[in-house]
Amino acid sequence: MADTKREIERKYDSDDGRLPDLTRVPGVAAVHDKGVTHLDATYHDTADERLAASSITLRHRTGGSDAGWHLKFPVAPGVRDEIRAPLSDTLPDELAALVRSRVRDHALLPVVRLRSDRDVRHLVDTDGRLLAEVSVDTVHAERLTAGGGTARWTEIEVELADDGDPAFLDKVDKRLRKAGLRPSASASKLARALADTAPPGTKTAAGTRAPATAPEAAPGRNAGHGRPAHPSPPATTSSPISAPSATPSSSSTPPYARTSPTPCTG
Repeated sequence: MADTKREIERKYDSDDGRLPDLTRVPGVAAVHDKGVTHLDATYHDTADERLAASSITLRHRTGGSDAGWHLKFPVAPGVRDEIRAPLSDTLPDELAALVRSRVRDHALLPVVRLRSDRDVRHLVDTDGRLLAEVSVDTVHAERLTAGGGTARWTEIEVELADDGDPAFLDKVDKRLRKAGLRPSASASKLARALADTAPPGTKTAAGTRAPATAPEAAPGRNAGHGRPAHPSPPATTSSPISAPSATPSSSSTPPYARTSPTPCTG
């Protein structure tokens, strides 16, 4: 059975993955290092990217505490409702029904694979209550459709704790901006991946033309934590879904998505 979570977050572009001292954010008593999580997500859409055009994301992800199918609908800038369903080889019927009005009779296909190293920290108050989760994500994107390429980048996400006060994100934002970080130009990882991995000269669903070459994340260290900014994830993974090869091809498609897709009708 699927469940729903409201996600309130802000994203920042980062050249080197460095974070300032977040204990200087008003209300933060401590920053707890939660370690690195390896995430492997395959995003699905129609061939003409109908979901992306509506800022809707549908993914199958392994790794982390919320592995499974995730369907996200935009609510407001920086706010999305995420509907989650357990891991399975095929798209759950309840999620397929929720996108049927967008995709109609067009088949849903794997379009982009994102493999990320997520370096997580929890911001807590004097009572130990979680205020927000801050993650430094080193992302490797691979387009799974013909003619696409790859891209790498580093970004920082700040996600408000459940039932948290959205005004707290303004305090974190002020600290991050003072340290030189800038809000991300892309609304989501998928939006950036679609733009950065599209064949040169083409136009994505978000209306951004792909660059001639994919950007590379700059090396660096996470300030104050003694860990290097993580390199791009390896080509192999312990995930039960086989890792794709570096060049998009039929073998790049995860096993659960290699069978002919069943169109959503309605």
